[in-house]
Amino acid sequence: MTTTTPGSRRSDTADPAGLFAAIEAETGSLFAAMDWADDEIAAAVRRHPAQADLLYHAFGVLMPRDIGPGMNTEFVYRGHVRELLNRVAAGTDLCPATAAEICLTLAQVSQQAPMHAAGAGLYFRMWLAAFPEHLVTADQADNQSHYEHLYGSQIDELEATMRRKAADLDRQLGDIECEGRHHGRSVSCRFTSSQRPMP
Repeated sequence: MTTTTPGSRRSDTADPAGLFAAIEAETGSLFAAMDWADDEIAAAVRRHPAQADLLYHAFGVLMPRDIGPGMNTEFVYRGHVRELLNRVAAGTDLCPATAAEICLTLAQVSQQAPMHAAGAGLYFRMWLAAFPEHLVTADQADNQSHYEHLYGSQIDELEATMRRKAADLDRQLGDIECEGRHHGRSVSCRFTSSQRPMP
């Protein structure tokens, strides 16, 4: 027999095993994303070794935004993270929407209304930029050349608009402070107080 206190509610179907399974399912995707982000940081360090310390501390800006269910897909999230890490290494603005975020946004928009030619061209451009190893069709690159030839300037304008309108203004590195340990190992990080020049 289940007892409840006045004002409390309990589902008769709730059980510890079911609750644990639900929690595990939710946290599992988060832990997977953390592993993917670590992999992409390591790859970015190999591409930009001079920025290794900065890239390590960029983990906080890599958390996936809630833009449809697609961001939980490994290749989508990795494409998103790769672009952000390249921006971190180059010292460019992290706020504008990534190509992956634009793809997810356009996928949602396309369910409400058909996309015009420039919109389709932008979708294919962003897909090729974010996920070149996951082409939608075998002739996607050829189709993109066609769109670029006919609608290139309109696609450029639409891309600039989408990057601005779907931007994440909170996506910024901010001040970085390091305790001199990366992944539990002592390191000589340029963001530790001992590595900073005296004022």
